[in-house]
Amino acid sequence: MANELQNLGHEVTILTMEPSYPNRNMYKDSHYWEEDKPLHRVIRLKMRTRRYSHNLYNRLLLYTEMMYKFIRTVRSLSPRYDYILASTPAIFVGIAGVAAKKRLKCPLILDVRDLWPDSLLGTGAFNHKPIIAMAGWVEKRIYKASEHIIVNSEGFRPHILSKGIKNEKISFIPNSLNSKEILSDLPQTKDKEAMTVVYTGNVGLAQDLDIFLKAAEIMSERSDVNFKVMGYGYRYKDLKERVKHAQIANIEIVDASNKKDAVDAVRQADIAFVSLISQRVFDKVLPGKIVDYMSMGKPIIGAVSGYSADLILQAKCGFVSEDRNPHTIVEIIENLLNSKELRTTLGQNGYEYAIQHFQWQHNISILDQILENDYEQENMHVRLEPLYK
Repeated sequence: MANELQNLGHEVTILTMEPSYPNRNMYKDSHYWEEDKPLHRVIRLKMRTRRYSHNLYNRLLLYTEMMYKFIRTVRSLSPRYDYILASTPAIFVGIAGVAAKKRLKCPLILDVRDLWPDSLLGTGAFNHKPIIAMAGWVEKRIYKASEHIIVNSEGFRPHILSKGIKNEKISFIPNSLNSKEILSDLPQTKDKEAMTVVYTGNVGLAQDLDIFLKAAEIMSERSDVNFKVMGYGYRYKDLKERVKHAQIANIEIVDASNKKDAVDAVRQADIAFVSLISQRVFDKVLPGKIVDYMSMGKPIIGAVSGYSADLILQAKCGFVSEDRNPHTIVEIIENLLNSKELRTTLGQNGYEYAIQHFQWQHNISILDQILENDYEQENMHVRLEPLYK
């Protein structure tokens, strides 16, 4: 988003933490960093809290420290900014955004990428009712304090409207891809002795990879299909241990890598898998990996429901098991294995949908218009006032 705004002529400063998820040491390896320097200015803050943790209270400590340092740093900035854009999921970033709005005396745009505190309840990570109630109150106050709200899933809109926010104050900007991430053309689907079903990305509290493992076990006797996970996250080590203990021979577990290697893993695979646990809050989410899979022309199998399932079916790029039944997943895999034409058609459908809907060069214009319209309104007021007098 920052690079695209910079390309449009806006001057952008990013205030962020040093990366620490899933662990800080990973980012000491230059392999994980982009070779090209960003176009925008980046201020990275070091945290005393060393790492993310399974313990939610330790994570809250990290978020609180982050919020404090964000607010302290904003106070040292010269008030020369025209807008603040605060990107959640952590509600603490929104609080820092409200403080920045008051300090720099400029409008706040809230970029909602997850719903807090609903996502905490959905994962079962935290259910202390007084704190959840207070977090809900803070969430509503942040929405009210924002001049505009961006959502990356249309599934979030009803929730935000229920907080008393007007619909015209909300804009949909989906997870998108830059020109380097979208293939100029799809490679032809090839016949192979053994095909691969791949999952890439976070193995955390919201992802349900039990289905993936069970499907692999059911198909363990078949030599024409393999399963692959390239992941990271809270439950990644547990996943590796389970595969090792169960001796599932047809599944490969690969440690997290950089964006390029993850993209290559998907491109070399034949079928892509995505899953979310069965909770109402996650029916509103659109995982970024669905957009990635579509852009690479891979047929998608989704153990999902709600907005994600609707999108896969609308784009006609894959199949969905809303009841998250591993035997249904196996049936879908078998259908795809048996039909090269079906794999090609679904992959092409997803690719064309991504080209039409998920390009940053197109979608950034929505944010640009939000900025420019407000500038135009201010300029119009200045020009017309003398005529009125």
